[in-house]
Amino acid sequence: MSTSERTIWHIARTVPTTFLGLAVFAAASPALAAIRNVDCAKGETITTALTDAVPGDTIRATGTCRERITITTDRLTLDGQDRTILDGGGGTPTELSGVVTIDGARGVTITGLTIQNGPGDGILAIHAATFAVKSTTLQGHGFMGIDVTDHSTAELADVTLQRNQQGIDVLNASLVILRGRIIIRDNRSHGADVNGGSVIEIRGAHVEVSNNDFGFAAADGRLVVYAFTASRGSTITASHNRGAAIGIGTSLFSIFGPITITAENNGFGLFCPAGGKLLDPFGRGTFVLRNNRIGMFFDAGCSALVNPAKLTVQNNGTGILADGASFLSFVTDPPNGSEITGNDTDVNLKFGTRATFQGITIGTIVCDKTVLTRGTTVCP
Repeated sequence: MSTSERTIWHIARTVPTTFLGLAVFAAASPALAAIRNVDCAKGETITTALTDAVPGDTIRATGTCRERITITTDRLTLDGQDRTILDGGGGTPTELSGVVTIDGARGVTITGLTIQNGPGDGILAIHAATFAVKSTTLQGHGFMGIDVTDHSTAELADVTLQRNQQGIDVLNASLVILRGRIIIRDNRSHGADVNGGSVIEIRGAHVEVSNNDFGFAAADGRLVVYAFTASRGSTITASHNRGAAIGIGTSLFSIFGPITITAENNGFGLFCPAGGKLLDPFGRGTFVLRNNRIGMFFDAGCSALVNPAKLTVQNNGTGILADGASFLSFVTDPPNGSEITGNDTDVNLKFGTRATFQGITIGTIVCDKTVLTRGTTVCP
């Protein structure tokens, strides 16, 4: 066999094997992620794009999309490019239904959208979904702007929730992390509700809650600021909430990282009706409570351990009111200028409340005979 014949025979034998290997490799490899463009003005739909989506795909939508969608694909991004409306069409209020439902999908990102007019929720996360919402407005929904449930996790950054029945609901052992600028306003009920052992973590966010019933309502869960570097500079600014800026029910509000909390012109600045706890053991919280009907209210079994970076409670009807509270401790050592002054009544303690005020300037304190106090200011 000549050299050229041997070469041709070798190619004929190896080429099929080579192509077979490539075919096997292609069959074993996942489909490559794609960018899928949807122009709702031309009658295209996000629903159709989702039918063929694979993990890692990005759907870029434009126009006003009048549909309700369900995402079950991991690592999918829905990008409205800051100019797209997803409209749920309104209708009779319906619980646990979303304009966007994320059903068990992991690593989903929703960005650059206005999601509005859902009969139920704007975004509903179920079955341990994990997702992020960025630069998005949720408005005009029959129930929640964002509903995070069933062990799901959400990270919200630069999000506005307005004119819904409720802004955020977190329940059934779920987690929401707040970053960037979060605006929660003009909701008919609570701005953000935490239930069922769930958590809202404030991680470097600037949260503005205004003109809701309660700003934050932690009925049975936890609000927390951890000592992460990313948590530094966190703020809550709450105003004109009809019930309270922050309600902690039977829950825990834990402060381990720097945060400034400003509550002005609310019914209550802080409202604890039954067994909740306010903890700031390491002097990380700066509290400013002004022009509320009551600055801080602690009822049956509630407690506070607060060593504030600074505490200012002024120009409220009552600065601190405690009725049957378990134990209150407000301590600055050395004194740092913290004060409870200039209120109609600065401190009013009732029905067996125990309290320590150390290093805090207090104008007036009123107690009934069942109260026990100690520190630099005590009952007369």
